[in-house]
Amino acid sequence: MLTLDEALRQALQGDQKVDKYEARVIREIIMADGIVSEEEKRFLETALRNNQFDNDAFDLLSGILLRSHLKE
Repeated sequence: MLTLDEALRQALQGDQKVDKYEARVIREIIMADGIVSEEEKRFLETALRNNQFDNDAFDLLSGILLRSHLKE
């Protein structure tokens, strides 16, 4: 199984942006255990801050981050 870092590296190899299909893979890795860990939150925050997602991917993954913060 891919790690988050591996999935992000693979997604960024082509055009340096994660698209919605690649974001779905990242989402599945994060949500596999049903919990967004602190490490996964940091991963998402860093990638979002570095603008590594296209608009659709940004919407998908920022939503995960937002929901994880609302549960706290």
